[in-house]
Amino acid sequence: MKTLNRKRFTQQGIERLCYDKAVAPPSGRIEIEDEACPGLLLRVTPRNVKSFSVIYRVIGEGGTSPKGRLLAGKQHRITLGASPPLELTAARRQARDIIQAATEGRDLRTERREKNLVRSVNTFEAVFKRFMEIEIIPNVEAWKNVDGVLRRHVLPHWARTPVHDIRRSHIHELIDELVKQGKHGSAREVRKHLSRFFNWVVDREIIADNPIHGLKRGDLQASEEAGRALSDHEIRYIWRASLSLGYPFGSLYQLLLLTGQRRTEWAAASRSEINADKRWLEIPKARYKGDRDHLVPLGSTVWSIVEKLPTWTGNDYFLFSSKDGKVPVSGFSKAKIRLDQEIRRMITEDPAASILPYRIHDLRVTCETRLATLGFNQDVRDALIGHAKSGLQKTYNKYDYLREKCEAVVAYETHILSLVA
Repeated sequence: MKTLNRKRFTQQGIERLCYDKAVAPPSGRIEIEDEACPGLLLRVTPRNVKSFSVIYRVIGEGGTSPKGRLLAGKQHRITLGASPPLELTAARRQARDIIQAATEGRDLRTERREKNLVRSVNTFEAVFKRFMEIEIIPNVEAWKNVDGVLRRHVLPHWARTPVHDIRRSHIHELIDELVKQGKHGSAREVRKHLSRFFNWVVDREIIADNPIHGLKRGDLQASEEAGRALSDHEIRYIWRASLSLGYPFGSLYQLLLLTGQRRTEWAAASRSEINADKRWLEIPKARYKGDRDHLVPLGSTVWSIVEKLPTWTGNDYFLFSSKDGKVPVSGFSKAKIRLDQEIRRMITEDPAASILPYRIHDLRVTCETRLATLGFNQDVRDALIGHAKSGLQKTYNKYDYLREKCEAVVAYETHILSLVA
């Protein structure tokens, strides 16, 4: 193939360069060598497609001379990439690295093939599977939460993407979409679990740099405000709107209001956790935030709601499910929107009514606030809603407050029912 005289490349010159049929060789492709970096070639096709490549000879491949001097072997070529996106500065740097290695007796083609093989094997899906099997499942009791978050929000987007190719911009795009959908909680969980994932991947030397390190997302800062206690009329609207929603979310919201438990403690509850004889929900420590078993006594109204929930075969199905008890319910953001829409409809019919913005977590704040108003002390309130004991209390106080919790449940349920009647 004909190579024209050398030219000192510039980025602007390359961008302006056009195919010249008059000087093209029979093959139709023009090659120009960079005067500033001998061995670096720019190929231009009749369609004006431009690409960089480097030619070199490896010292030692040609054997040795009679005097023992290493001889260069035959000429090799490595294609560096099309321009654009590959710019001149990067092409020169790669070409010099390849040529320098050749003078040391190393052929970077082999290393590049190995890197490409590693890159193609280590897709996000493949590495994610190893991450779960090696790092998460053996060490994290609530591993299903990690698996669920990454499987729902990350895997569909990155399954076949090599982890080497994932950049910080890709993570931002993923989180941006969740924030746009109003899923700030899910976005925070995604960032948290991806941080552990990439730390593990770097430690295993699968990649060299952590793309999530230093990621700044001011919009994901957790609110320092614990929430607010709802007023009497707000409790009435939420209760009546939940009745309109029906199963699964209507029933779920009623239970959250009447018991003050965390959303996941009811949403992921299975039938086997309900003790019909003693009428309580027993949340195992494997899925409880405080890493301990938690008993929730059930008042008569709560029990009647539980008894009316759909039943499926066996005793280990999820109480709240849209798939016959096989998986726990999901879609909380959409359900909250439906609840708010129903409340707005009710308010429209009553011009004197209003309700401030609220979160489902506020049902939990309301429970503790009202229990305090009803005269129950901090220890009983903490025991019922599942706040961990602090300091020496955690070490020495092993009392479970079950009797007091039962009394608190009855008093609080009676209080709420008096408001919504």
